[in-house]
Amino acid sequence: MARKGENIYKRKDGRWEGRYHKINMADGRQKYASVYGKTYKEVKEKLFLKKREQLLEKGGQGCLPAGLTIGEAAGMWLEERRGVWKESTLSTYRSITEKHILPLIGSVPAEAWDFAAYREYFKILREGKQGKKLSEQYLHQIHIILGQILQFLKDKYHCTGLEQPRAPYTARHRPVHPPLETDIRKLEAYLQKEALKGDVTCMGILLTGCSGIRIGELCALKWGDISFEKGTMHIGRTLQRIRTFCSNSGETGCYSTGTKITITSPKSGNSDREIPLPGYLLTLLQKWKGRQEDYLMPGRKKEYTEPRTLQYRFLRILKSLGIPSFNFHMLRHIFATNCISHGFDMKTVSELLGHSNVTTTMRIYVHSDMQRKKMLMADYRMTA
Repeated sequence: MARKGENIYKRKDGRWEGRYHKINMADGRQKYASVYGKTYKEVKEKLFLKKREQLLEKGGQGCLPAGLTIGEAAGMWLEERRGVWKESTLSTYRSITEKHILPLIGSVPAEAWDFAAYREYFKILREGKQGKKLSEQYLHQIHIILGQILQFLKDKYHCTGLEQPRAPYTARHRPVHPPLETDIRKLEAYLQKEALKGDVTCMGILLTGCSGIRIGELCALKWGDISFEKGTMHIGRTLQRIRTFCSNSGETGCYSTGTKITITSPKSGNSDREIPLPGYLLTLLQKWKGRQEDYLMPGRKKEYTEPRTLQYRFLRILKSLGIPSFNFHMLRHIFATNCISHGFDMKTVSELLGHSNVTTTMRIYVHSDMQRKKMLMADYRMTA
């Protein structure tokens, strides 16, 4: 029999067979059972169901099913949480699992996982491949996902011994270097001039700079989301391109990947919000107002503009103005920092940005530059 995957074989009669551990015999031997199918995929699914049955049966006995691997646990975790997560979240978790967990520790028995295995695993990750190293923030994300998989097993079987260090990799945000104020003014003047002519790209970028919305929220914005009577903008959707996973037909048992556009609710519950808009911006938007159901930024071939397309256009504008390039998301940083400089209280800034708490706003978006530090320290004295 030709082997395909872990304990899955193609028989001489053309069928596929998968073996799984059933029980331990009194004399110490292990007894196995088999499932059969016409394709690799069919057998893989049957093995998954069998091992899941074993988990449920032994869940109250405080032990893991014999032979259960980290990879199989990850598969069950993803499958059970599928209906809970947003599609974009599932795509991200699955992508990281298939890239960095399954290849290195997917075949490791879950019962053998310990601190030593954890340290060795992350040592390999940190060394990277072909000179390409993962960032501390990305390592932290892998740590979180692995921790959720282990917690899933602990909750399922009420077992112990699956702990890992709490936070060996702290998510460190890179120092933010905003563009020069003169460049920001040059950009704003250009955007206002072109927006007055009806350039939807410039109109959208200007709107982002004056509200701090995310690029996906801007691309999903429709004219019906803007209330000219109240002078506000409702953020209730986000548009993004996510990775997809499609099972190949036949006997390969592999998955092909692609991408697709999704339009869903914003990043979190707090991201669904109302944002007041400056008067001059409302006047500008009123001039080019479209139908309620139309996207504020229509595409040339589609009814909407994709985030990556908008990012390309943004970089072209910066280049044409002679401004050093920076990511579109920097507009969100600039907005938050300017709000603080203008005396906005932190709670208001946090709600405008759609954060769940003020701490997130302070940690990620609010930065004090050296010029401001010098100004504050200029007349400092030990006495009040």
